[in-house]
Amino acid sequence: MAAVGDTDNSLHVSLQQRRAIGEGGQDEEEAISIEEENEEASGNALKDLLDPPWADSPVFLLDLFFVLFLGVVMGLLSKPYSWIADEPELSWFTKTGPDKFLKDPATMQFCSGAPIWIPLCAAGGLAVGILKVMVGLDAYPSFITELKHMHVDPRVSWKVLVCCIASLATGATLGLEAGLGATGSALGYLTYIFMCKAFPGINADREQSELRRKMLVLCGIAAAFGSILPAPYVAAILVGEVSSAGTEQQAQPGEFLTARRLPRKVVVYLVPASTAAFVVRRALDDAFDHPSEVNRNPLPVYHNSAAVWALFLGVLAALVGLIFLLAQAVSKVLMTKLGVFVERRIGRAARQILLCAIAGAVTGLGMYMFPLVFSSGRSMMGTTMKNRDHLSVGLLTGTAIAKCFTFSLGMSGGLVGGMFFPLMYVGLVSGEVVGKLGIDGLDPAWVDPVMMGAVPASFLTAPLTMLALPVSMFTMGPLHSIAVFVGIVTSSTILVGTGFLHKLLKS
Repeated sequence: MAAVGDTDNSLHVSLQQRRAIGEGGQDEEEAISIEEENEEASGNALKDLLDPPWADSPVFLLDLFFVLFLGVVMGLLSKPYSWIADEPELSWFTKTGPDKFLKDPATMQFCSGAPIWIPLCAAGGLAVGILKVMVGLDAYPSFITELKHMHVDPRVSWKVLVCCIASLATGATLGLEAGLGATGSALGYLTYIFMCKAFPGINADREQSELRRKMLVLCGIAAAFGSILPAPYVAAILVGEVSSAGTEQQAQPGEFLTARRLPRKVVVYLVPASTAAFVVRRALDDAFDHPSEVNRNPLPVYHNSAAVWALFLGVLAALVGLIFLLAQAVSKVLMTKLGVFVERRIGRAARQILLCAIAGAVTGLGMYMFPLVFSSGRSMMGTTMKNRDHLSVGLLTGTAIAKCFTFSLGMSGGLVGGMFFPLMYVGLVSGEVVGKLGIDGLDPAWVDPVMMGAVPASFLTAPLTMLALPVSMFTMGPLHSIAVFVGIVTSSTILVGTGFLHKLLKS
């Protein structure tokens, strides 16, 4: 460290000495001017890297306390929430379905589900629609919207939580993260309100007060994800990337450093929020479902050809991502037209109830035909890999397509849930399909994590998050992460980088 900035220090000392001595004259003034220019031009490498201080005030400790509080509370809430979101659904599907449902590979085959699931899921969707009418929830912001705008209405959040639990309990194949994320953001906002009233002095600076509000909302979401993801750093990266995604669109032509990022102070707070939630949840429930724990194929010895194969997998992932988006587009058009027709004739409430019932019926049909479509996909990752020897290419392909449509029609129909885990599951199933093609070198043990990251990354511009998720889930080392990273960048470049997705969204 002594060598850093030595040149700058010598210039600075020389300059100070000359000024102290007071040697006048034009030549001396010119020398001083030259030395000042040299000092400015050379800079200080260490100083140039420093961000403004963020822990130089006692208020930092106060903020840190409440951030940790957020993490602890979300960690405590995560266990009962996950149980309510998963267990009732599994219980009634098991009781009404075939014997040894999802334990015997025979119950995972085409049309091996129970036909009664179709009317039961339709009835469940009907109940969700009635619930949404009763609580007054129709359109609502996703957690991505809350991340982007860092604003939340707690009155809407509790409705999202209740309706998300109801949707998942009645069979929806959506992600459980929506309800938990809404809870985390609302808790962050309410914590901010409490701090404003309990410590009015810390909000004298309006800009700092607004920064604290946004920081606590983001920390609440980070804590929510930290409690259900395989490692807390993944949640911190996710919040940091998604909240700043798309900011390059605001750049001026020719500008080099374009994208915005979160302030370093906020990033630092995301770590204790997500870590506290993870630690508390882990203390309550040590049975975190890592796919690597049931992946019977150990990672093969790394070979450089994996990086080349990753280019092919990235192209395939872009195609799968496009199919997922097209399924959403088709579902939205169909449900919107039907919704407009119904609402004009019998009212808004009837539209909500009917569309939810239709979404439930489609979910039941999809699960009857392809039982692995069950739930959000988070719990099915291990089941799919564990039984891969009994699952055909056709069955897996059908499962991936069915998942795309049950998710899309469920969301468009008004069921409440998230996109993250269903999309990751579609990626994993796509990896299983590739692994069954019999191509030498394409082992599903490393292809699965590549596709799990590359499919979501094809249209979600959060590459580090999509790298961290499969790498942490499959506990991969640095060498095997190379193919994941290459696949992610390739799929993203094809859909987003080429402008294809922008044109598709405008059409």
